[in-house]
Amino acid sequence: MAPGLIADWALWGKEPRTNSGYQVLAAHPPSGIADFNTTIHHWSPGTPAPGDQLPWITMGCAPGPGGAGTVGVFLLDGTAGVDGSNRPIYRISHFAVPYAQVRAAGIGWCALARAARTAAQSLTESSAGPVELAYGDDDLLVTDVRDNITPRVSEITRWLAAAAAHLLDGTVAVTGDRQYGPLQLLLVLDSVAALLPFGMRSTLSAASWTSSGSEVPMRLYWGDAGGSPGVTSLSLGGELPDLGALSPQARTYHDLLIKNWTEHGGEAVVRHLADAREPLDIEGPLAHAEALEVLTALDPSMAVVQAVSEGQDVGTDRIVQALRSPGIGAGALAVLAGRALADPDTDMEALAPLMSRPVVSEAFREQLIEDLLDGRTDVALGNFENMRAAIAGTGGDLDPLDEVLAFVIGRIRATCPQDAPDPVAERLLPAVAPFTEGTMGFTQYLLRSVPGLARRLVRALYERPDPAGLLRAWLRWLCFEPEPERAAEIAESPELPLLYGLLSSGACPAGANRKWASGHPEAASRLLEAAVVCAVADEVLQSDFFQGLLGCALRTPADPDEFSPQAVLRRALGRSPARMRPETAARWDVLCVLADLPPSGFATLAAAARQSGSGGPAGRVGTYASMLQAALDPRPVRQHAPAVVQLLLDGALSVDATTGEGPGPAGRDLALRVLDWPEPYPRIVADAVHRLSTEVPHWRETPEDQRWLERIADRLPQLRSTLALREVHRVAMRCSGTREDCELLAARACAARRAGGENEELGAALQAWAAHGHVGERVLNLLDAYHRVWTSYASGDRADEEREDLEIALIRGSTDRRLWPHYRDHAIGRLTRMRSDLDQQIRQCEREIARLRRLDAVAARTRS
Repeated sequence: MAPGLIADWALWGKEPRTNSGYQVLAAHPPSGIADFNTTIHHWSPGTPAPGDQLPWITMGCAPGPGGAGTVGVFLLDGTAGVDGSNRPIYRISHFAVPYAQVRAAGIGWCALARAARTAAQSLTESSAGPVELAYGDDDLLVTDVRDNITPRVSEITRWLAAAAAHLLDGTVAVTGDRQYGPLQLLLVLDSVAALLPFGMRSTLSAASWTSSGSEVPMRLYWGDAGGSPGVTSLSLGGELPDLGALSPQARTYHDLLIKNWTEHGGEAVVRHLADAREPLDIEGPLAHAEALEVLTALDPSMAVVQAVSEGQDVGTDRIVQALRSPGIGAGALAVLAGRALADPDTDMEALAPLMSRPVVSEAFREQLIEDLLDGRTDVALGNFENMRAAIAGTGGDLDPLDEVLAFVIGRIRATCPQDAPDPVAERLLPAVAPFTEGTMGFTQYLLRSVPGLARRLVRALYERPDPAGLLRAWLRWLCFEPEPERAAEIAESPELPLLYGLLSSGACPAGANRKWASGHPEAASRLLEAAVVCAVADEVLQSDFFQGLLGCALRTPADPDEFSPQAVLRRALGRSPARMRPETAARWDVLCVLADLPPSGFATLAAAARQSGSGGPAGRVGTYASMLQAALDPRPVRQHAPAVVQLLLDGALSVDATTGEGPGPAGRDLALRVLDWPEPYPRIVADAVHRLSTEVPHWRETPEDQRWLERIADRLPQLRSTLALREVHRVAMRCSGTREDCELLAARACAARRAGGENEELGAALQAWAAHGHVGERVLNLLDAYHRVWTSYASGDRADEEREDLEIALIRGSTDRRLWPHYRDHAIGRLTRMRSDLDQQIRQCEREIARLRRLDAVAARTRS
């Protein structure tokens, strides 16, 4: 806690319940009561009205020679008493502080008022001796007004500067909303006075409020000017004060104040003025000149340059303050700019106004180049964006920054290998905010004239959040032409103006037609890729543009160059489309298959149908199938159409290997619709369904799947055997190795064979079942049952043949070679046991025959 201010004081009021007038009731020193009475009457702000916020705070100075005067604090507050006429009694607590103490403390009016209010709470008529007004280290003027002191020139800055200039010329009355408390009102006045040299507080008076119609002696106050001559009324929060009414010297002070604020920052200006504490007479004839002299002295640059040159440790704040000095020379600027840019904590607001100076722009561009080439993209990005924001904050244009960036692009392109990533186009620019059209002309020219440079920027933007919004903003700047009749031309990237038109209008530009796509296959493929990234592929894949892309999809690339039209198209088609209309999905899938890529449009369509919550995908699939048929009709595609449909059906009728989930409603519907097409498409459907039914043992059909298979078989009778084989699959999946299950499975297998199924297919259907549990026993029981079933349908020879054929099929299909040894050993073991049983029976028979023969001799003897 700093030592307090020692103040004389006086209490001014009247005795309760009397008709006596207002007077000094107590004071220190007592001998000064008469002077105190005169002073209080002089600085009285008037009489409060009911409801006014109290206290009213007045600052009234008594100048003295050499700064020996006083600063008076007057607190007008209410009391609980009334006089003899039942009128409320007000009290004024007055404290007189030597200006020398205020000067040494460096505190403003708000700090004095806070200290006085605290002291007034314990001050009574019986108090004796001087009063200590306590203040702390946080009560400095620059601390109190900091909320109104913005770093850059702002609306409040301009209002305060104009008010301070008017205050130099004469009395100023501030008007505005009275909702604020007394200290808040006083803070506005404190902030105005803070833009004048501190020493003028030795002669400057102010009041937080005054009563309407009173003759106000204060130089600066809140209240109604009431048409008082020579008083300038300024409205806080209204229009900016009229600068045209200022005297030439006050206007010069104002302009220099704004200039210093712009170059040095608000805090530096206020600190400089707060340090000028020598007493100054604001009423004197030299007031304007003395204020200008103090303000002009703000130039710390030379001392900082000297310290930097001598190798001293100079803080960033001092560097920044020196850079903001008006009239700084080129030599000093070169030293300070280089030092500032090497410090990552440098505030670019100090350098922004100096970017038009060659030494600053050169230092800035060299630092950018160094950071980009060394991989410090984040540092380069921070410096660039901070400089850009700082320039905008000062109201300047971006021409100096534009020249710097254009130079950096040229230098880096000359330094880096041609096939290396471009640090500016692919790393720096995608991370900065897009430029406004009509700005950064040199940079725009380079991006448009250097082949592939703009394209690199666009591709880098694909990986940013909201690529569509960013691309639209960047292309708006890149394609901007001040003459509307001129078309934007971008070297080797004719698709970019079309992409801008697409993103701006939401419709495919007229220029993106079949003729253009055929003549520019690589650019057309890039346009398609950008449309996919921006979720507007529907708008690009119109029939005319699609026809142009077909030629690119059908070409066989002559080399694996990643920039060939075919490679670019494959890259575009390799991206997963976020959403697609059915007609677009069909064209997309045709392009995918022709480019030797798996089709993804129908899968996207099916997923969208599942998520939409609609009754089913029939409408979308119908549109897709119709558009697919149309897309396969052009002459260049016809010969590939069967292969396209086959691949599409294989994908649409696929089964999830993990869950066993089958094609789903969309895939089933597509197969039925393709059945209505002419040959060879029904045969393609039959082959696809056949593969699904016979080669996917893990497919777990739902009742809907089974009904769909029946509909397919009704249309394609040749699939009856396939469905019978599928029934073998289903039964095998739920059967065990019991005799009953083997009988059931054998019956299904026989039915499938009689329906036309091949034994190899039956063997494949039974492989998984046969390989479980006691393999040999299962297979032998199945084959025995299979033989018995066949015996009921055909001769024994046919049953033997069918059994052996199935046996061979099972053996051949046993790729892991487990099934045959188990089956063989089990069958041989059973036959061996049967043969042992037969041998025993033969021996028993022979014994019985011999016994009977012996009995035959007995019978013969009996007959004789």
